Amino acid sequence: MDELFHRQWMPFLAVAFLIGTVAGIPISLIADAQVRAFRQAIGSTQRTSRSFIHLGLEASLCGILFAAYAAAVWGFGMHSTPEVQPDMPGQVARVAGHLLLLALLAGCTLTDLREYIIPDAFALPGIVLGILLATASGDSQLMHLWIDWNQAVPDLRGPFIPAWIGTHPHWHGLAWSLTGAAVGAGTVSIIRRLSTLILQQEAMGQGDVTLMAMIGSLIGWQAVLLVLALAPVCGVTAGLIVRLITQRSFISFGPWLSMAAVLVLLTWRRLWQLEASDEFSIRKLFGDAPGLSILAAASVASLALMLAGLRLYRAIPVRNDDRKPPL
Repeated sequence: MDELFHRQWMPFLAVAFLIGTVAGIPISLIADAQVRAFRQAIGSTQRTSRSFIHLGLEASLCGILFAAYAAAVWGFGMHSTPEVQPDMPGQVARVAGHLLLLALLAGCTLTDLREYIIPDAFALPGIVLGILLATASGDSQLMHLWIDWNQAVPDLRGPFIPAWIGTHPHWHGLAWSLTGAAVGAGTVSIIRRLSTLILQQEAMGQGDVTLMAMIGSLIGWQAVLLVLALAPVCGVTAGLIVRLITQRSFISFGPWLSMAAVLVLLTWRRLWQLEASDEFSIRKLFGDAPGLSILAAASVASLALMLAGLRLYRAIPVRNDDRKPPL
């Protein structure tokens, strides 16, 4: 910690915050435009008072995310793993993709919290840019498309990594990003259907599907599954805070997916290398079918429990609110 906040680090973090704040200004303006367009489309006459203070606060959110990313990646080495060691162009591409993701997540969160929608103006370009960046770079992944730590032998050999990943990096980048997008979108689509059965009404929108596709295209399928595992914890915690502050009995799920994605991005190395014992570790789960089944089942079960709890949570009487969100 002392090394991170050494005198030489403070200007670096300040620059990251400044860059993020500047990037957050158009994000906030686009979010405002999306909200106005949505209200016009549904015939709403509701207007909100906007000021430079609101713009500054929303832009500062992006600045804080950029500074936190800089501290996590370069201060604590959260993306330094022995399995993935990109060259300098690959590192630049990875950082560019992650900063793009943070900016787009800020825009999606701002819009979803204010209007309960995730606009395609953020998510769809993010998916396309994520796939193009991964393909062009060929070395921007957090973790390879496939790696099996169950075949590693201490002091003899490392994990199994398919040879074609090294010989065809650009094809690997394309496959890695597409798989991340497919796993993110596909898993949330399944959970969306499950939530409809549990709540007897739609609790997750199509925007959540495209949001997770965007996240997956930029961080990969392993990280996406960890995002889904952490999202219920973020949702429950934030839901209680919202309840205490606003007395509302509803929450949007998109912001908590975004929050979980940020947590995974900022703590990736710790999560990937987490080991409960010599026999159980997170990275070993991703190397075999039973491990993946356990992780997927745990994620779906935790989300199902959260949604069941949400149904009870929404049944608690609260003060009247003129806004009628879809959830």
